[in-house]
Amino acid sequence: MKYFKNKIVKGINEVFNVNVSVKDIEDSEGDRGDFAFPAMKIASELDGKPREIAEKLRKNIDLDFLEKVEVAGPGFVNFFIKEEFFARKLDETLSKDRMGVKKKTGKALVEFSSPNVAKPMHIGHFRNNVLGDSIQRMLNFIGYDTVSENYIGDWGTQYGKLVYAFKEYGSLKKFEQNSMEHLYELYVEFHEKMETDDKLLEKGREWANRIENKEEEAYRLWKLFREASIDYHKNDYNRMGISFDRWTGESKILEETKEVLEEGLNKGIINKDPDGSLFVDFGDEMPATVLKKSDGTTLYLSRDIANLKKRKEDEGFDLNLYVVASEQDLHFQQLFKICERMGIDTDGCEHISYGLLNLKDGSMSSRSGNIVRISELMDKAIEKAKKRIDSQELKKNADKIGIGALKYANLCVTKQKDIVFNWDDVLTFEGDSGPYLQYSNTRAKSIVQKTDLKGEFKGDLSEMEYSFLKKLSKFPEMIENAVESREPAKIANYLSELCEIFNSFYHKCPVLKADETTMKRRLKLVELFESVSSEGMGLLGIDCLEEM
Repeated sequence: MKYFKNKIVKGINEVFNVNVSVKDIEDSEGDRGDFAFPAMKIASELDGKPREIAEKLRKNIDLDFLEKVEVAGPGFVNFFIKEEFFARKLDETLSKDRMGVKKKTGKALVEFSSPNVAKPMHIGHFRNNVLGDSIQRMLNFIGYDTVSENYIGDWGTQYGKLVYAFKEYGSLKKFEQNSMEHLYELYVEFHEKMETDDKLLEKGREWANRIENKEEEAYRLWKLFREASIDYHKNDYNRMGISFDRWTGESKILEETKEVLEEGLNKGIINKDPDGSLFVDFGDEMPATVLKKSDGTTLYLSRDIANLKKRKEDEGFDLNLYVVASEQDLHFQQLFKICERMGIDTDGCEHISYGLLNLKDGSMSSRSGNIVRISELMDKAIEKAKKRIDSQELKKNADKIGIGALKYANLCVTKQKDIVFNWDDVLTFEGDSGPYLQYSNTRAKSIVQKTDLKGEFKGDLSEMEYSFLKKLSKFPEMIENAVESREPAKIANYLSELCEIFNSFYHKCPVLKADETTMKRRLKLVELFESVSSEGMGLLGIDCLEEM
C-alpha cells in the first residue's frame, strides 16, 4: 500500500536528506519482508558504499508500524510491517471513497466505438467497445467528470456510394423489413460492381457532394440511413451493457470544419493545390495529407481538427481520449501536429492505440462481407454458457456469463498486442477467464450470506491469510497504474491472480467451521475480497452474479 511506501520514503529522506520517491520502494514477499529499498539508488549521491548506507538506514529509521528492518545482499533494506497494523490499515483504506485511490479532478472525454452508418459492427469493434468502456469507467472511478462519446462515421464518400446504390438497385420494402441487412447488402454489392465499372466511384463521389451540399433527396436518404443504423447499433450496445453520455458524428461538425480550414489557409499552415484541393505538408517528418478534395468534399481528418478545437476551446475538456485501432496511428500523429501548428491546445489529447483483432483464417473486410458480427459473437458466447450451466433456473445468467467471458478475453490482453480470434480461446470458461472471476466473487458472497457475524481482524494471521491480505492491498495502486497507462489489462490480470489466491485460501482456510476468532478474521478477508473483486469487475464492465 502507498501509505507504507510514503512513510518509508519520508523516513529515508529524513535520515539522509535525499529525495527518494515512492517509485524507489519495491514490493517484497516472504523472508524479504513487505517492502524493500535498494540503497544503491542513493549511493553515488551520498558518496558511500550501498551496504554501509543500508546499515545506517536500518539503525536510524524509526516508524511505529515496523516489526523489523533487515539488510540483505549488496545493500537491500527489507522492511517488515507489523501484521496487525497492516490488516487494520488495509481495512481502513478499502473502506474509503475510491478505496484509497487519490482523487483526480477535471473533465475527461472518451471517444470510442464510432461505428460507420449502414454497416453492422464486427468482432473488431467488440475490442474497441469494451476497451473504451473500461477506460471511461476507470476515469470516472478516480474522480474525473467523464463523458463517453460515440462519434459515429456518418459523412464522406461511402455515403454517396450508398445513396447511389439504393437509388439504382435498392428496395424501400426490404429497407423497412430489415434496414441494416439491406443497407449492408447494398454496400457489399456496390464494391463488387465497382471492380468492373470504373465509373461507379465517380457516381459515389457525386452523391457524396450532393449530401454535403444538403440537396433534398440525397440529404433525406442519408438522414434516413443514419437514424436506422443508430437504432440497429443500440441493440448491440444494450446487450454489451454499454451506454454513451452523448451521440455525435462527423456530420455535426461541418460548419466548424469550414471555419478551421479557412483559418489554416490564412495562417499558411494548410496549402491549396492548383486543382482546388487542400493539403498539409509535413516535410520529412511524416507523409503529407489531404484535408479537402478537389470536388469540395472534406475528409475526416479535417473534421477531427475542428472537433478537437471545439472540445478543448469551447467545452474545456482536460482529457480528450480517442480509442482507435493502431492502423490509425499516422492519422492521429497528423491530427495533433496540425493542431499544434495552428495553435490549438493538444494537452491532454491522447490516441489510445490498440492492436487489431483478426480472424484465425485471415483478416476481415466489411467490403467483401467477410466479417463475424458482434451480434453473432454474443449469440455464440451465450449459447456456450447455457450448455455449461446445469440448473435451468441459473440459465437466466447465461448472457452475463457469456458476454463477461468475451469482455475478459479482450481486456486481459495488453492493448498494444494483436489478437487472432479463435472461438475456443476466446470462449474458454476455465482458469484465467471472465466466468472464473464471476464464480469466485459469487463464492465469496455465498460465504458472507451464510452467517450473521461481521468480519473483524482478530488474532494472528496465518501465512496464507497474510499472503491473501497483501494481494488485496495492491488493488488501489493497481487502479492508479491502470488509469495512468490507460490499460484495463492491469486490472484484469490482477483480478485473475487475486481469484487464484482466494480459491487457494478457501480450500486451505475454512471460514465458517473455524473457531469464532479465526472465523471473524477470515470472514473479514472474504468480505474485502468480495468488495475488491466486485469493484474491479465493475471497472471491466463484467457483471457480478448472485448465483452461479
